[in-house]
Amino acid sequence: MVVMPANKKPEPARESPEVTKLRTEFDTLKKEADRLKEIAGRAQADLQNAKDRLERERQDVAKFALAGAMTKMLPTLDNLQRAFLHLPDDLKSHEWVKGIVTIESDLMRMLGDLGLRRMESMDQSLDPTRHEVLQMGSGEQGKVTEVFEEGYEFNGRVLRPAKVRVGDGSAAA
Repeated sequence: MVVMPANKKPEPARESPEVTKLRTEFDTLKKEADRLKEIAGRAQADLQNAKDRLERERQDVAKFALAGAMTKMLPTLDNLQRAFLHLPDDLKSHEWVKGIVTIESDLMRMLGDLGLRRMESMDQSLDPTRHEVLQMGSGEQGKVTEVFEEGYEFNGRVLRPAKVRVGDGSAAA
């Protein structure tokens, strides 16, 4: 039996060159695996983000697919409403006219169910995204004083701005 002095520690066993080489290769492969795992995680997150973006875009396309058709219908709606404004008093109680009024109401309700909304403009502050100013005139500065043509929104987006007169801050004569 070999006796070692109490203050001296035994030396660790030396690795063979093959073990050292294997350990180095293992560390290199582990680092590469960690790097590839990180890349795969980022790619998976990118894929999920792309799927989410495509789904939002698909929903927007579906939601606003009718916008072109709605825009083409607006002049007809305007004409119907103008006709009702100028309806002679002796025809207002006529059954045929009441039927046309009911048809117009049903049409507006159905278009509303699809997302079409008439914008409220009268006495509102001027909003360049919602109002097209055709004239300035007497009235409170920056307030809509007359609506020449109604504006409409479709699913929360302005489909057609209202054509309006806006007050210039002068008093009415």
